[in-house]
Amino acid sequence: MVAPSTTPRAGPNHPSVSPSAKRTSLRLNIAFFLFGLLNNSLYVVILTAALELLPQGVPTGLVSFANIFPALIAKAVWPYLLKGEVRYTKRVWSCAALSFVGMLLVSFFPALTMRLFGISLASFSSGLGELTFLQLSTRYAPKRSGGRRSGLSEVELAGAGLETNFAGDAVGWFASGTGAAGLVGAGAWWVVRPLGVQTGMAILSVLPGFMVLAYTVVLPSVEQLLEGGGKGGEYVPVSTDDDRTSQDDLDADADDSTPLVHPSTPDPATIRLSFAEKMSLLRPMLLPYILPLVTVYFAEYTINQGVAPTLIYPLPTPSNHPLLAHIIRKLTDYYPLYQLVYQTFVFLSRSSISIFHLPAIPRSLLWLPAILQTSLLAILTTESLYAWFRTSIVSPLVIVLICIEGLAGGAAYVSVFYSIGVDAHPHPPSGAEDEDETYRLAKKAQEHEFRIGCVGFGDSLGILAASIISMPLQVSLCNAQVRSGRELCKQA
Repeated sequence: MVAPSTTPRAGPNHPSVSPSAKRTSLRLNIAFFLFGLLNNSLYVVILTAALELLPQGVPTGLVSFANIFPALIAKAVWPYLLKGEVRYTKRVWSCAALSFVGMLLVSFFPALTMRLFGISLASFSSGLGELTFLQLSTRYAPKRSGGRRSGLSEVELAGAGLETNFAGDAVGWFASGTGAAGLVGAGAWWVVRPLGVQTGMAILSVLPGFMVLAYTVVLPSVEQLLEGGGKGGEYVPVSTDDDRTSQDDLDADADDSTPLVHPSTPDPATIRLSFAEKMSLLRPMLLPYILPLVTVYFAEYTINQGVAPTLIYPLPTPSNHPLLAHIIRKLTDYYPLYQLVYQTFVFLSRSSISIFHLPAIPRSLLWLPAILQTSLLAILTTESLYAWFRTSIVSPLVIVLICIEGLAGGAAYVSVFYSIGVDAHPHPPSGAEDEDETYRLAKKAQEHEFRIGCVGFGDSLGILAASIISMPLQVSLCNAQVRSGRELCKQA
């Protein structure tokens, strides 16, 4: 089993942990939780408000497509367009600006074309933001061991030797934030909904600004983690921020008689992965990571968008189901309840590593959630068609299966990215005088960024494919129910 990364504790390998080190680690966790929460909340807000954003008669699937496809493009294409190291500060500001503009377009322009354009901007920003923060997490993963500092370049001196791999914490808390976004985003819309689309969306457009604050104020630099984390070896060779390391600090750390970069060493700023190198990194990621993620999310969102809306049953009575009878008072209460249960259990499972300190699913078992999710899709589809669950337990049983669906999807997401995040593929350190060391360290960092980035489109691809087939599937299932004498799906 892959054990979750935790905040350093005193022990044989960590003899002392200062209060400042704990506070700095806590800041890292809070920052990545906020990144996941704020980056994904607007996506949920738009889906929740879909009916009110469109003129009457326009299918809500149009909003789903505009809210998913641009994010897929960002996550599928951007890692291959990127040349050289990621400029995280510019990325974060750009994502916040795109989301802000997109939400203002949705708010102040009621025309369908402009609203869809605004939704697309916010979607592209969300996809690029998720890619950015997952890549940023890799900067907190050790890449090599050894204590030599003299002769290292500026990007190598961005950090020096943590004994703890903080990438696992970063990914775990980011995943937890994305899970919380499902609940917070839907709740935020219901709070501002009475104010109307224009005012409500305008208020929520400020959320991306808090993402920038989390990056600039809350997120600790690698150097701040190093100050109290214990020296264990050289750390990530590229800084997490374009502006956080001053030349004066570098000069103080380097030996006065030793140049920061060997004359024959390539400038790390010019190091970039070729397309062929990216393809060679992509191929080993397909079977263990990308395909399971695509399968999980295809089955998951097909259930949510195509099957669950047809799982409508007679209203529960207080004598048979006293709790459900208080929650489900009309047929239209079923689907919102399914979504609330689903989002809650997605949050719980995506928080399994960060909050509950459970181990991630091992790489060799990452296909299990996909198999489970596909089985749930088959079970719930056949129930919708043939109503083969016992009448006395059908409503609670469907809710339990949706709980399992949320757990499987969330566990797959956090386990995939956790496994990649903590797997930095360190290479043995070369000799102290190796002039290619700077080049190899900077390239290792870019390879790690690309590996976690190239997997990111898997969930969006599955969601997009599900959204395409869900509309005709829902209609077909409901028509089949009507032909068999069950007409509740038409009444809900």
